[in-house]
Amino acid sequence: MKENKYWRSCAMISLDKRFSHLYIEQAVWDHPDVQRIRELFPKAVCIPISRYTDVFNRAKQSYETQYARQNLILAKKHGTFLYEGAPVCHDFGNQRFFYTAMAINCLYNCEYCWLKGMYNSANLVLFVNLEDAFQETEQRLEEGPMYLSLSFESDLVPLEPFTHQITRWNTFVKQHAGLTAEIRTKCGSTAIYETLEASDRFITAFTLSPQVLIDAMEHGTSSLAQRLDAVNAAMRNGFPVRICFDPMIRIPDWKTAYEELIHTVADKVDLSAVKDFSIGTYRQSDTYQRRMRRRFPASAVLQYPYETKNGYCQYPEPEKTEMEQFLKHALLQYVREEQIYLLEDNV
Repeated sequence: MKENKYWRSCAMISLDKRFSHLYIEQAVWDHPDVQRIRELFPKAVCIPISRYTDVFNRAKQSYETQYARQNLILAKKHGTFLYEGAPVCHDFGNQRFFYTAMAINCLYNCEYCWLKGMYNSANLVLFVNLEDAFQETEQRLEEGPMYLSLSFESDLVPLEPFTHQITRWNTFVKQHAGLTAEIRTKCGSTAIYETLEASDRFITAFTLSPQVLIDAMEHGTSSLAQRLDAVNAAMRNGFPVRICFDPMIRIPDWKTAYEELIHTVADKVDLSAVKDFSIGTYRQSDTYQRRMRRRFPASAVLQYPYETKNGYCQYPEPEKTEMEQFLKHALLQYVREEQIYLLEDNV
């Protein structure tokens, strides 16, 4: 991995100045990845801890205040490494759909992110015992082929300069014929697709939003133009690409914003070369939604009058269907219907 080049390509976030403190579990203090990461952050204060939860799970933490001074926790993951995909997530027709979370929280600060309702802390947690995740994945593969989401609780692409998780998963996928993996990102870096060897079972998925929504709610993420550059770089270098218009947010004049988004994407990307597309409106665990509303009372996206169904908040009908069908119709001007995955009403 060409770290310096990659680092510069993620310039929207100054990674080398991001973490003033590294909290390191004593059990992994001498782990090779920990030593390598410490060298990349020579100015950071390194603090030994017993368990990452002692720092991460503390009560009365201010998410927004903490995000502005986000720190990195290096830890060892215990227990289960793979989890079955939730019904509110696209499975893209895969019977055995799993996700893993070897990183928790994100360098980005999207207002609607469900992690803000799940965790008390904005600090970033990196589990360095990736070899244990590989071992459990191999055990699961003995039961049959599987589809694995790698970036479920974090955007791994901007983390790659110091985690190398994507690089290692990419190699692992190549060595295991029954495994298909996906990374999903809002990062506009192109370097990773120029340095990794592509595989037809290593899918790069890009979340694309109207620029007005990016500016208003997806703080710290790459612009739409940067993301489209990354889409083209991934395809140019042989990676299968998925484009995700998900989550759709009912912003003012949303029809115009999303129609312009589709036209812009079609103008900048050869959509005939895209593997598939996903469409989904905002949806959220009711428990997380209530917690996020308390924490962020001024957020328009969180305070919207959603309806709750089977434990999940979502847009009321017919708003949900109107939004999804509108975007699908706009997309059908350019692609085949069988390429479009629309989340079924199963929540």
